[in-house]
Amino acid sequence: MSTLSDSLNPATITDSNPRTLDWSAYRERALSAGQDYLAAVDEILEGVRSRREQSEAEGRVPDATVEDMIGTGLFRAFTPLRYGGLEMDPASFFEGIMKIAEADASAAWIAGQLNVHSFEIALMSERMQDEFWATGPDTRASSSYAPIGKVTEAGDGYVLNGTWTFSSGVDHAQWVILGGGDKAFVVPISDVTVDHDSWDVQGLKGTGSKSVSLTDVFVPDYRVHKFVDTYNDENPGWAVNNVPLYWMSFSAVFNATPTNTVLGAGLGGINTFIEQSRLRLTRQGTGSPIAQNPFLHLKVAEALTKIGTARERHLQNWRMLFDIACRGEEATPLERMRIRYESAQANATCFESFADIWPIAGAAASASSNPLQQTFRDLMAARNHGSAGRELAAGQYIKTLFGLPPAPFTDFGTLAYYK
Repeated sequence: MSTLSDSLNPATITDSNPRTLDWSAYRERALSAGQDYLAAVDEILEGVRSRREQSEAEGRVPDATVEDMIGTGLFRAFTPLRYGGLEMDPASFFEGIMKIAEADASAAWIAGQLNVHSFEIALMSERMQDEFWATGPDTRASSSYAPIGKVTEAGDGYVLNGTWTFSSGVDHAQWVILGGGDKAFVVPISDVTVDHDSWDVQGLKGTGSKSVSLTDVFVPDYRVHKFVDTYNDENPGWAVNNVPLYWMSFSAVFNATPTNTVLGAGLGGINTFIEQSRLRLTRQGTGSPIAQNPFLHLKVAEALTKIGTARERHLQNWRMLFDIACRGEEATPLERMRIRYESAQANATCFESFADIWPIAGAAASASSNPLQQTFRDLMAARNHGSAGRELAAGQYIKTLFGLPPAPFTDFGTLAYYK
């Protein structure tokens, strides 16, 4: 019988069907890497929390926080082993982002967004991978997938012009991935101009999700991610990364990533509310402790239960998906669409649960220095992210349940149903 070490040999992968191999050792190694990473995340949370106000004030996550996150292995979670990465299970990575979000939602947001693209690069050509990770396994790419720039075919590649918006964490990226409908273009940060004045917001301010502009930038074909390759199960990266992690759906991982920040921020906000309520008195400080208010009891109990349930369900879904991949199998469209909906629903649950306790948070909650109002603004901003659209996700889920035909594959948005 073929072994795990055989399966990691590109020549063996080319000549056999790797999905028939025994991946139990691979699975255990990935889970162990995830546990080591989670322990390392716990060690940085105090420092991340101490710089939360700096994130907000500067409109970018502090370099010190990014360095702390690098030290945990976070940015090599989805980097292939062959480049010094960890290839950890997604659920462990997601849980670490949740922990960071309790300390600083903006730090967690860019941690997720800057890392998830390593998964995408691993699906692209070996030449692209060699170039991307030439500087080390912690290389980071920000992105902007909305196809709002101009793309023109030119010989063995494409020429990009225009402005792409909302590139989260671009200040900490070495590459930028830009959308073009059915393709994405990988561009070195030196080829773009970052508009530092373009990010003027009130929620998730520290993410620094700025606009980038390009003028006649040529992108060679090997730096282009053609989504049809994923649709056809012809990912070039499988020539060297034909292993369970990269058999999972990139679009599913991408759409689930923001949810981790929302779940962590929501739970952190509720816990902050609880701590502040221990000290508050009713009637402008002249009455009984607010913690004795039975109305508050119900609201806190509901919020903790709803967010806690959504958090565990989200993690369990991704544990299941990784186990499916390690068995050499593929999740069904119904499983993927259910998980896609539950991820979007978790975003709504956190926002609505926090909004429900806001009327009893007291006037002091609106102070700029109070982390409660920052949490509320962060949750509002995250609720508007494309991945949080529960109405669309519900439609895809229930149409699949009833066996109704899906939208045909055309671009990144429709790819989520198929792969």
